[in-house]
This record gives sequence, C-alpha cells and structure tokens, in this order.
Amino acid sequence: MNYRLFFRRFLLMGIIAFLLWFAWQELAGGLRQFPRSNTFGREVETFIQLGCGLLSLMTVLTCFWWQNGARSVRIAWAISLAAVAGLSSQVWGPPMPLVALVLAVAALLLSLMIIWGLRRLTAFEIHTMEQPDKK
Repeated sequence: MNYRLFFRRFLLMGIIAFLLWFAWQELAGGLRQFPRSNTFGREVETFIQLGCGLLSLMTVLTCFWWQNGARSVRIAWAISLAAVAGLSSQVWGPPMPLVALVLAVAALLLSLMIIWGLRRLTAFEIHTMEQPDKK
C-alpha cells in the first residue's frame, strides 16, 4: 500500500469533514441569530454568515463535481469568511476595529491555507484517477 496516497486521501477527507462541520455551524448559527438581528449591521453579517455556510458546502461539492467553478466558489468562500470574522466582532459586541481587522486577516489566512490544500489534494486525486494502475 502506498502510504503517501493514504496520507493525502486522509488529509483531503479531514479538510472536507472540517468544511462540512463549518458549514453546519455557520448555517445553524446564522439561523439562530437571525431573529436577534435588530440592526442593519447585524442583518448584513447574518446574511453573509448564511452565505458563507452555503459557500462552504459548495466548496466541498466542487471537490468532486463542477470543478470548472471551484476557483470562483473558493475565492467567494474565503472573502465571505473574512467578512464574517471581521463584521461579527464589530456588530455583535463593542466595536473594536483592531480586533476586527486581526480576526478578518486570520480568517483569510486560514481560508487560503485550506484552499491551497484543497487545490493540491484534489489535483493529485484527479491525476491518480486518470492514470491506469501499473502492475
């Protein structure tokens, strides 16, 4: 058995499991906080959070289907994640612009690492599936 292939597939499934869990958290959290969104900023953040959850699901789907749109979906997901991280600290608590900026940058860096991993791992999977086994 090829341990490198096993490790890559295990890592890909870990990233996909994280994205599915994250999508659930974003969608459930957005639906829970929607009734409490009593200001314009909170409503905007809640809609972006719900969109981020849907984009997380789309990111997982584009690993297997619709690979032509994967790049656009992943970029939109990264932007929505950074926006949610920055806006949530501004509209749901006392406004702290520096904290919002740090959270947005951290979320953007995390999302770029995940996108990089997905791009490398899904390209590897597609490449290994196209080649016949050499025995």
